[in-house]
Amino acid sequence: MLSPCPGCGALFPPCDGATHRYIGASAGCWALFNWSVVGGGIDVTNLIAQSRIPDDLAPIPEPGDALPLDSLWGDAYGVQHHGGSSPQAIQSVALHLLNLHGIISGQTTRPRWPIERALRIHGVFHKLNPPAIGRALTYRHLFPGGGVVTPVTHSQYAVSVYEAWMTLHRSVVEQWYERYVVSE
Repeated sequence: MLSPCPGCGALFPPCDGATHRYIGASAGCWALFNWSVVGGGIDVTNLIAQSRIPDDLAPIPEPGDALPLDSLWGDAYGVQHHGGSSPQAIQSVALHLLNLHGIISGQTTRPRWPIERALRIHGVFHKLNPPAIGRALTYRHLFPGGGVVTPVTHSQYAVSVYEAWMTLHRSVVEQWYERYVVSE
């Protein structure tokens, strides 16, 4: 029996693994993400084979001629798996979304610079309501099988998550960027 990840909606088998205390991912999705980051540790072969993507999803963005965005997949994961209403979860989404915005909009070419700038001030962000499940690609789309014929790139995943959130919150994110990243 597969259960949807509360952050992205990808379907995973029961998993006894750990979860993050404020990132809202299922244990299966979190295990797959951590395996990708660490490059090993646990065998995710069965997890990948048994998991699948949801049927109703946003279209896959075409790879553009813009900057390579492969370094932003961790930010996209943090935004998409937004968690609850704790101050840590709210700040995490805001910081990762600001980093995505800075790079994807072309305002900076330095990943993590927007995060470092925005971290100077605490408690200024408010919770943003997430897009509906299915408005963006899932992390599971990076792996073949389970409904994925051709895996997407890290860049396609990052752009998909960014666009889904910006559709709802463009003006807020742009204001935050000007106020907490650009301004002195």
